[in-house]
Amino acid sequence: MPEFQERDTDAILAFIRKYPFGMLTGVGESGQIAATHVPFLVGFEGERITLRAHVMRKTEYWKAFKHNPQVLVAFTGPDAAVLESWNQKRPFGGTWNYMAVHVRGRLNFLPTEGLVGILRELKNMHEVDSTVAFDKLPQDYLDALIPAIEGLQIEVEDVQAVFKLSQNRPRGDFDETLKELQERGGESALVAEEMLARTDTFFPG
Repeated sequence: MPEFQERDTDAILAFIRKYPFGMLTGVGESGQIAATHVPFLVGFEGERITLRAHVMRKTEYWKAFKHNPQVLVAFTGPDAAVLESWNQKRPFGGTWNYMAVHVRGRLNFLPTEGLVGILRELKNMHEVDSTVAFDKLPQDYLDALIPAIEGLQIEVEDVQAVFKLSQNRPRGDFDETLKELQERGGESALVAEEMLARTDTFFPG
């Protein structure tokens, strides 16, 4: 439905940075679908969005990406069921709130220096202790690691984003759903957090 489509590039990029662990999928030589899950770095090359990551060599998915560089990456955030009992506007069969971004593009494998740059950026971005930053890693460790993996960059050609957060429901139903999800805690509360952050956009004035 159109009201669930997110078209704001900044919002989509912020979502990918918040939930960077994507599912990378492609099609192998015999037509089989191959997939793996990896953390991505999102950026720009000129005006084009790019995704960078690394994968293990000599795997079925690595072979598939070598054969066919056209790939899809799926990023997902928290999700939760939305129940009829929370809604005054009925009948309502129930639904599911979720956020997802699908990115299609062309994958290119990178030389060793590109791989090292990805490893450095990922480790330093997520590491909380500067004494174990990437440049503190011993060279013999890197010498053993680097031949087993390969860096990649995806030149993004198409982005489809769905942020389905009860924005199509009446305000009272939205507020009750938000409260119920907050009370459930866990992943449901994370959905509520995303809803709360967008309430003024969904219901201006």
